[in-house]
Amino acid sequence: MKDPLSNFTSRSVFFIAITEFGMALAFNFVMAFMPFYILKISPYGQKETILWTGAIMGTSAVFAALTSTFWGGMTARFSPKLLFLRAIIGHGIVYLLMGFTENLYLLMALRIAQGCLGGVSTIALILLSHLSSRESLPRDMSLFQNSITAGHLIGPPVGAYLATAIGYRAPFVFAGALIAVVTWFCWRNVPDVPLQKKAARSAGRKRGGIFSGWALCMAAVFNLTFLPSILPQVLQEFDWVGKDAVNMAGFIMMAYSVAAIAGNFPISTFATRVGLRRAIAAACLGGAFCQALLSIVPGVWSFTLVRMAQVFFIAAILPMTISVFARSAGGGEIGFLNSARFAGNAMGPLLATSILAYSNLLILYLGIAGTTVALFLVFLRVVRPSDGPA
Repeated sequence: MKDPLSNFTSRSVFFIAITEFGMALAFNFVMAFMPFYILKISPYGQKETILWTGAIMGTSAVFAALTSTFWGGMTARFSPKLLFLRAIIGHGIVYLLMGFTENLYLLMALRIAQGCLGGVSTIALILLSHLSSRESLPRDMSLFQNSITAGHLIGPPVGAYLATAIGYRAPFVFAGALIAVVTWFCWRNVPDVPLQKKAARSAGRKRGGIFSGWALCMAAVFNLTFLPSILPQVLQEFDWVGKDAVNMAGFIMMAYSVAAIAGNFPISTFATRVGLRRAIAAACLGGAFCQALLSIVPGVWSFTLVRMAQVFFIAAILPMTISVFARSAGGGEIGFLNSARFAGNAMGPLLATSILAYSNLLILYLGIAGTTVALFLVFLRVVRPSDGPA
C-alpha cells in the first residue's frame, strides 16, 4: 500500500518548485530589458554605460554568492520556512522600488539588497532535501532545476513585451505582484523542517573535489548568463537596434532557455548509462565547441541556433556536478556548491562587459570556451570515481 505521506511530500516539493519558478520568472521579467533600461537612464558615454551595465546586472549575484552559505547557516538558529518566506517578501519589495528609480547609484544599491536576499535559494534546497525521499531526491532536484529554467524561458519575452507595450516600470510592478502570489502558495503548502545541524569539516582531498566542482558549476552558469548583458552590442553587429533589438533579445533568451530544458533530460539519461564523468565530459566539450562557433556565425538566426546548441549541452552540467557530491556532502557543502550558481551569475555580466569594453566578441567567445575546457580537465583530475556516483 502506498504511503499516504508520499502524496504530501510530493505536493510540498511541487510547491517549492513553483516558488522557485515564480522567483526566476520575476527575475527574468526585468533581465531581458535591463541593459536597455540602463542605456535609457544613463548620463554617461558608451564605454562607461557598458561598465555600469555589467556592474548593475552582476552585483546582485556577487552578494548572493557571498550570502548563500550564511543563509544555510542561519537555518541552524531559525525556522527554515520562515527565513525562506521573509527573504521572498524582501525580494518583492526590492522589485517594486527598482521600478521607481532612474538613478544608477540607487539602482545599484537595490541590486545589492536583492543579492543579499538571493542566497536564500540554499534554504529551498534544504527544504527540498528534507521533504524528498532518498530515492526521489535526484528526480526532485531535476524538477527544482527545470522550474528555475522555465522561469528563465517565460520571463524574458513577457518582460520585453511589457516594457515595449506599457513602459519600463510595468515589469517591475508585475514582478512584485508575482512574488506576493508565490509567497502565499509557499506559506500554505510547504511545511517547516527541523533546525539544521552544522556540517563537519571535510577532509583535504574531499575539499579539493568540492572546490573543483564549485569551479565547474560556476563556469557552467557563466556560460548560461554572460549573454544578456551584451545582447545590445551583439545585436548591433547584426544591424538590429531599437525596439526590434529589445524584442529579439527576449526571443533569443527564450529560445536558449527551451534548449536548456530540452537538453537536461536526454543528457541525464545518458549519464545513467555511461556514468556522470563521461556525461559531464560530453556536456563540457560540446558546449565549448558551440561557444567557439558563435565567433563565426553570419547572422542573428544562425547565432540563435548555435547558442541553443551550446546551452543544450551546458545546462546539464550544474545538476550533474552536484549529483557527484550529493550523497556524501553536508548541508554546508551543498550551500557552497549552490553559491557557484550566484558566482556564475555575477561573473557572467561583469566579465563579459569588461572584456567587451576593452576587446571584442571573438576574444570573449574563445576565452569562455577555453576556460570551460580547462576547468573540466581540473575537475576530471581532482575528482575520483570513488568520490561519488561518477
